[in-house]
Amino acid sequence: MSKVSRRAAIQKATTDTGVAAGGLLNDSQSRAFVEVLRDEAQLGDVIRTEGRGTVEGEINKLSTASRLLRRKVENADDGYRAAPTFPTVPYAAKGVKLPVEVTEEVFHRNIEGEGLEAKLLRQMVSQMAADLEDLNINGDEGSGDAFLQIDDGLLDKASTNASGDFNRIDGSTINAGVFEKAHLFAAKAAMPNKYLRKSRDGNGPDPVWLMSPTKASQYQEYLTDRATGAGDSALTGNPGAPALKPLGYEIVEVPSMPDTRVILTLKGNLVRIVTWNIRRRRVTGDTDWELATRDKRGYIWFLEADFIVETDEAVVDIHTLDA
Repeated sequence: MSKVSRRAAIQKATTDTGVAAGGLLNDSQSRAFVEVLRDEAQLGDVIRTEGRGTVEGEINKLSTASRLLRRKVENADDGYRAAPTFPTVPYAAKGVKLPVEVTEEVFHRNIEGEGLEAKLLRQMVSQMAADLEDLNINGDEGSGDAFLQIDDGLLDKASTNASGDFNRIDGSTINAGVFEKAHLFAAKAAMPNKYLRKSRDGNGPDPVWLMSPTKASQYQEYLTDRATGAGDSALTGNPGAPALKPLGYEIVEVPSMPDTRVILTLKGNLVRIVTWNIRRRRVTGDTDWELATRDKRGYIWFLEADFIVETDEAVVDIHTLDA
């Protein structure tokens, strides 16, 4: 389904009063909704969005060993067989909601009139995508913050390192924490070699840097201080310049990333699970006395989501950098 088709399905889901009982989206609308959440993400194809039919379960990750080839002997079978293994990663989706109330005067006085409703609900979907991305990065169930405590995100998982497989580098021990090339080389050295292979077309699980826009600018500023072609290229902001790909790996600017952290990981290694149990409710003063007394209408989206890292050892966390 194209982006245009997906948005059309979401448009229908936001305004169609014929959705199933309880506001449950039908299959095509649910799938379109999940795809729009992915399209809206700054993380792009770095994070993989997967729909599931159950709140708890596992995802399988394809894993093969190396050096599987054996010599062929004519007219003989030595009994050797290579087979893929399917390790699993558990997930447990948490229910989240986004409720919004709007006074009727907003619709009556706005030049867009009732057309404002569809625009508002589309904006709600965009905001849900932004919030999920923020949560996937910064979530911490141990936090006292009402938003962050919904789920554990990438940075908390790396800091806690319950599996012991995350690769962590104390950035403050390199150049007093001031971000420079030595941090990048240290991160690459910490990543197991088997994850550093790049695909020919760039569409495979290539390594990428995740950093805040500020950190990306600091890297560019570091380059501009050098009297080289790379420095000139960085200064002009050429988006195709090799200088914007440290050690050959793309920088993905993530607004929700803190300035004190930089992550090296693989495209698709971060996974967002969203169940198909997606609901949208629309309530007006015609059906709700409390809303009627305040002359308002209300909208609320419900969905269930979880964030997991498919392979912990394919993550390098440079932490405690100077902001």
